[in-house]
Amino acid sequence: MNTAQQECSNNHRVYEVVIVFEASAIIGLLAGIFMVALGMAALPAMAVGGGTAVAIFTGGMTAFAYINRHQ
Repeated sequence: MNTAQQECSNNHRVYEVVIVFEASAIIGLLAGIFMVALGMAALPAMAVGGGTAVAIFTGGMTAFAYINRHQ
């Protein structure tokens, strides 16, 4: 693999991480807001949002790793 292909491959990895991070942050925030709207206290709602963000990020990165392994 030449240098240009490696650089392009690295750029795609960075974009994948950024996309998954942004999606997990947005979904985590929405989960926390949704829990507060349902009447949950603020601190447990933040914990639910944080847990959701971690779960979405882990799942997204696992999916990208699985897809890239089979290409």
